[in-house]
Amino acid sequence: MTFNQLIWKMAQGNKKKYIFYFLCNSFAVMFFFIFTTIYLNEALFGVEELEGLHDILLIPGAALLFFTVFFINYAHKIFIKRRKKEFSLLMTLGMSNRDLLKLILLENGCLAILALASGLTAGAIFSRLFFMLLMNSVGLKMISFHISFEMLVTTITAYLIVFVFTVAMTIYNLLSKSLTESLKSDRYVENLKYRSPVIGGLGIILLVGTAVLFYITAINQGQDSGTYFFIWTSGIIMGLYITLSQCMSFLVDVAKRYPSFYFPRVLFFSSIENKFRNLTSILVLVSIMSMVTIFFTSFTFFLIKYQEKELVDWYPNDISFVRTEWKNNISDEELNRILTNPNNPLITHEELRAFLYIVKDQNYPELDYEFMPLSDFNRISNEQIELADEEYLYFINMDSEYAYVQEYLNNGIQLMGNAKVLEYSIDDIYSKRILNEGGDYLILTDKEFERIKNEVTGLEYSIQILNVQGWKDSAQIVEELKSRLSTLNSENLREIPQSLVDANYWYEVNSRIQAYNNTIFTNGIIFFVTIFICVLFFFGTFILLYLNVISNTEEEKRRFQKLYKIGITRKEFRLLLSRELGMIFFFAPIIGSCLAFVYILTFGKDGGGLLENISLLYSYLSMSGLYLIIQVYAYLYARKKLFEQVM
Repeated sequence: MTFNQLIWKMAQGNKKKYIFYFLCNSFAVMFFFIFTTIYLNEALFGVEELEGLHDILLIPGAALLFFTVFFINYAHKIFIKRRKKEFSLLMTLGMSNRDLLKLILLENGCLAILALASGLTAGAIFSRLFFMLLMNSVGLKMISFHISFEMLVTTITAYLIVFVFTVAMTIYNLLSKSLTESLKSDRYVENLKYRSPVIGGLGIILLVGTAVLFYITAINQGQDSGTYFFIWTSGIIMGLYITLSQCMSFLVDVAKRYPSFYFPRVLFFSSIENKFRNLTSILVLVSIMSMVTIFFTSFTFFLIKYQEKELVDWYPNDISFVRTEWKNNISDEELNRILTNPNNPLITHEELRAFLYIVKDQNYPELDYEFMPLSDFNRISNEQIELADEEYLYFINMDSEYAYVQEYLNNGIQLMGNAKVLEYSIDDIYSKRILNEGGDYLILTDKEFERIKNEVTGLEYSIQILNVQGWKDSAQIVEELKSRLSTLNSENLREIPQSLVDANYWYEVNSRIQAYNNTIFTNGIIFFVTIFICVLFFFGTFILLYLNVISNTEEEKRRFQKLYKIGITRKEFRLLLSRELGMIFFFAPIIGSCLAFVYILTFGKDGGGLLENISLLYSYLSMSGLYLIIQVYAYLYARKKLFEQVM
């Protein structure tokens, strides 16, 4: 039999092992490639509304890379573990280390090529589907999908680096062990090294303590917030590792103090303690991945809903724009024509008079006063305020919690008129978000407003406020209005006096729908990418746990045979397996869910606490509940397969 024939025979005899290992690698390549089609899409990050998204995607990108490294490494470890006995048998028949090295490199090289080909092909298909869903959901249909050479090279390079490192470590470990140890690898069970209930108890204290300290100190620490966040997150991960490695030793010692509880479950406690010790790394990763999944989905979902509510408060008017003699000088008749829409009729149209005076002072080049008549202010604010002619109301167009008082507007003002200095003293401060346009206004009596217009050189303008029946359906109206104003401004050849405002942003149309779309563009993509990463993490945790289950079926068969001989029934053994598998499948996700709640509490505290953001709590409960429900189905599937193979 030639060397190539031997490889083919081994592949046929171990086709299930090869297929599963091949699918794991293809799975990793496909998901990483889908992410690169978004992360490296230059057209996507050229959109103004998505500015800064590239930096935001660095975190899920790093998480995906970390997962890929661990996932491929663990899948390869399981694949080799189930074939060590075959390799050792070949060595007893005369195969040299060189031939064994050649065999491993050849079969892994073929598998890597096939995994890359299938993963990139599936990734190209599903990435286009994912990209179309993503762009349609956020309304960015103008961005085209494409696959670049850089995306392919990045995916292939990242996969090959991880794969080559994993195979190299496997070869080193395989060739460094004795032949006897390799032959008995399928019967080898790791011993409980460093068993310490005391360390397990300290690990629980460390985990809980760092979580509490994180909640107390991580937020509202100014520039030190990032430092506290890093320190306590590191402490949480360290405490999590110690807890999962030794907590069962601690719990077993506690259970031993209650003989009536412990002895009926002695087989379960002894087995689960050993499994937790051997699965520490996997359980830590599952805990972190479930924590990230629940936290990011909960917080992102809440953020989208919260920002929509905040946006309505921030843009109290559906549409508004500034109209002057030089810019946006559209007639009322033409404006009404644009706004005439039977499906979305105009509800109100308000016009507020205003006057801008820019202080001609070299020491204060950006100092200006914006005036508004009292009658217009009372009409838009639904107030009945009265003022004396020599007084003004300082109107801050911002809710009181965000308001900032400008000292030069709070101490009285003086203006140089045509004949004399005009002086006004402050009567009161009024702070509330009423207009889309930001800024501070000085409210004068109608008489004094007209006087200032006549005696002071400045810019007379009006604020047009338009409210329609359904603001979410006003995008077409806004675009038509913007197009018409742009045409009028280009046709108006008169130059704006240099003393007046000529900045284009000052004359832009401010609409709630445009701000909403900008928010949806960014948050929608973040939400979809978050869901993508979280779905990947969930399937990753399931496959990692499932890999462990199917890799130990031979050991479970031998354990069942031994226990059956001493009187354990099939029903009792099924119950034992169910309990052990349940602990493995649910212990880490429940801890991850609790840690996610700590982060939800901490970040919610910055916004007034969960009681002030009750929807954040609802989002967390919904996402964690959904995660655990899906985990129940995953557990039932894995248990069914385990029963089929063991019993």
